Amino acid sequence: MSSADETPPRRDLPAPLPVWVRAADVLTVAAVLLALSVVLFGGFRVTVGGGRLSVTDWWRPLVWAGVLAALRHWRWRSVPLWSRVRGGLARWWTSDDIRAVLPIHLASRLGVLGIGFLAVVLIGLPGPGPPPVQIYGNAVLDLPARWDAGWYLSIANEGYQWSPAAEGTQQNIAFFPAFPLLVRYVSVFVGRQPLWTGVAVSLIAFFWALVYFLRLARAHLDDEGQAAAAVWLLAAYPFALFYSVPYTEALFLLTVVGAVYHFRRGELWAAAGWGLLAGLTRPNGAFLSVVLGLMVVEQSWQAWRAGAGVRWMEQVDRVAAAAAPGIGMLCYSTFILFLTGSPFAWTAQNAAWGRTYRSLDTVLTDRVEYVTAHGLYAYASSQALDMFYLASVVFILAAVWPVYRRFGIPYAVMLLVNLLPPMAAGGLLSIGRVTSTLFPAFLWLGAAVPARHRSAWLVAFALLQGFAAVMFFTWRPLY
Repeated sequence: MSSADETPPRRDLPAPLPVWVRAADVLTVAAVLLALSVVLFGGFRVTVGGGRLSVTDWWRPLVWAGVLAALRHWRWRSVPLWSRVRGGLARWWTSDDIRAVLPIHLASRLGVLGIGFLAVVLIGLPGPGPPPVQIYGNAVLDLPARWDAGWYLSIANEGYQWSPAAEGTQQNIAFFPAFPLLVRYVSVFVGRQPLWTGVAVSLIAFFWALVYFLRLARAHLDDEGQAAAAVWLLAAYPFALFYSVPYTEALFLLTVVGAVYHFRRGELWAAAGWGLLAGLTRPNGAFLSVVLGLMVVEQSWQAWRAGAGVRWMEQVDRVAAAAAPGIGMLCYSTFILFLTGSPFAWTAQNAAWGRTYRSLDTVLTDRVEYVTAHGLYAYASSQALDMFYLASVVFILAAVWPVYRRFGIPYAVMLLVNLLPPMAAGGLLSIGRVTSTLFPAFLWLGAAVPARHRSAWLVAFALLQGFAAVMFFTWRPLY
């Protein structure tokens, strides 16, 4: 397939508004929303970049909104702001992408939270004591406060903490900054409720990611049914439960799919922006540079084979955009250098979570030897979660070759570079979360599963996601 989408120019669209008009409209709407935030949640004071921002009176941002709107409409009356807002909302609501994705998003994400609540009230938590993380003292309000959510909240509330004396213990520098800092600064507008702000960020990011993924699937696959199936399968995947909680998976999926989508279309600034954010969201975000770099090579090879010649300056721009995810990782490493004295101290934290290097063949042979010695039933009954994770690894490995055959080497490499290094560093620890964001496997699955079998696959995936949700929300180990 072509390495870039061919999108014909639209002739029915009006001429774009001047940049200053669009900027004034954005600032006006932002000021109105800021005033509404003060009315509902009482305003805020926050420190940003060493400076202090204080907004405690609702009327001040409203006055600024009025002044901006008056100046804007005095100079440019042809397309009023309220008409733009109304038209934008109408176009958004009637968009084919939104209408296709919204029911998938609501059914899968709210379903997971509903199962989690029922599991807590009907099954309960293990042990007689209180849960390890408790914020509100309420089973409903504390529902998303599970496992690593506590670490993200510690960064959102208190920032990064480092103690050289506790170097071998778990510290929050192991977690990359994009998600917790986004939660930190968004939460000031909603009454400083970082836990549920984190849930909202994940839900919105996943919705946006599904929109991107649907567009990408339509570009790659043969028909609308296959594209919709790919989206449904990704949302129903057993480890997709992490898209409903304050974890990084939803934001990471959004950044990766967004970067690839825009990169294929030659929209390099957008691709670089999403790529930079991917490198700041998770450690494996830096591997996206490898994938985008291979897309540059693939495009150059196709152009050379077609005899079209290679535009080298264009390729330099594409290589610069492809480097953005790696630059994001290096930005965080630079911050860690100033905090700890070692730029990659965050990698050393892996050992505190039980991540130590093991050869890949050992990860697999250990399990083969156990099954050979004790039988499959003993493995399934005594190490059920391990088998659950192993099944996700087998799924991704099985997808590598057909993904390469159908979509090319960049997507196949994306599966390998995101799967094999975490396995070498920590075995199957957290590998389910890793596999949930590897969207090329779901592109292949959407195309490979016959239409008559899609319902069966979705039911099986959804049942397993329900099982994973019960484990996660009742504080049973699922990591």
